[in-house]
Amino acid sequence: MSWKRNYFASGSSGLQGMFTPRTMSSIAPSKGLSNEPGQNSCFLNSALQVLWHLDIFRRSFRQLTIHKCMEDSCIFCALKSIFVQFQFSSEKVLPSDALRTALAKTFQDEQRFQLGIMDDAAECFENILMRIHFHIADETKEDICTARHCIPHQKFAMTLVEQCVCGSCGAASDPLPFVQMVHYISTTSLCNQAVRMLECREKPTPVMFGELLRNASTMGDLRNCPGNCGEKLRIRRVLLNSPEIITIGLVWDSDHSDLAEDVIHSLGTILRLGDLFYRVTEDKARQAELYLVGMVCYYGKHYSTFFFQTKIRKWMYFDDAHVKEVMHSVNASSTVAEWMPLMTA
Repeated sequence: MSWKRNYFASGSSGLQGMFTPRTMSSIAPSKGLSNEPGQNSCFLNSALQVLWHLDIFRRSFRQLTIHKCMEDSCIFCALKSIFVQFQFSSEKVLPSDALRTALAKTFQDEQRFQLGIMDDAAECFENILMRIHFHIADETKEDICTARHCIPHQKFAMTLVEQCVCGSCGAASDPLPFVQMVHYISTTSLCNQAVRMLECREKPTPVMFGELLRNASTMGDLRNCPGNCGEKLRIRRVLLNSPEIITIGLVWDSDHSDLAEDVIHSLGTILRLGDLFYRVTEDKARQAELYLVGMVCYYGKHYSTFFFQTKIRKWMYFDDAHVKEVMHSVNASSTVAEWMPLMTA
């Protein structure tokens, strides 16, 4: 029932020909992050490795200096500090304690990301991005931020409009605009939809991966016709911008799912924005091909990360303090954007 893992590996769009950095600017050798017994910081360490190894984010964040400082609970300062250590420290393993503490103090009232308590890597990733927005562009609201220096909204944010339109009677619901940093999809819906799509086609194509995600995101989520004609409608999501980084959050429906292999086989390495949503309004978004650069995985109540390091052109595996190469160098081709799935509990 599963797609082959090298499903997109034919021709120039295959895994062996899709990665190269935009520039070969220096990046320090990969470092691990400490997670002592009882710290339960693997979720934060995974989010940190993602942010550091995303070239688009790292280079843009490096240029930022002015911010609204919150002193010992300042996530901006803590992130700046550990990025400096990533770049210049001779240590192979770095502590993430300062960011862990700032995160805990920031969200103390909500009792989230507290010291010693395990939390969700995707939610941590999202909230770090939104705190960066707070530190550098607090004068604008999260859902309408257009500040050119706001990295989270300029690089990651998907600006969407959600609406139901009936093909029978023509009735339409009021359009609902919203912004998201992570596009969440059920793993059960993903696998079920993969089976349906392959049953209807002679052979898979690269376009199918974006269609798969689009269909899986609305699978089972049927709404009543706004005109009350009796029809059941799927939501239409329209993308209004062209983000440089797309993050997909794969949500597991239970702690003991047997779908892990099927999910892995269903993942594609190339994502076309024009296929991911019902419609995209910008020409740039319609033409964009995004390439898989990283994956955060959750297994056995523990998070770890795979990421493609562009300078050395190798896939690396990050398990807290442990770092190792998992793939040899790959050939170069032009990349126009990046996408990354986050496995979340």
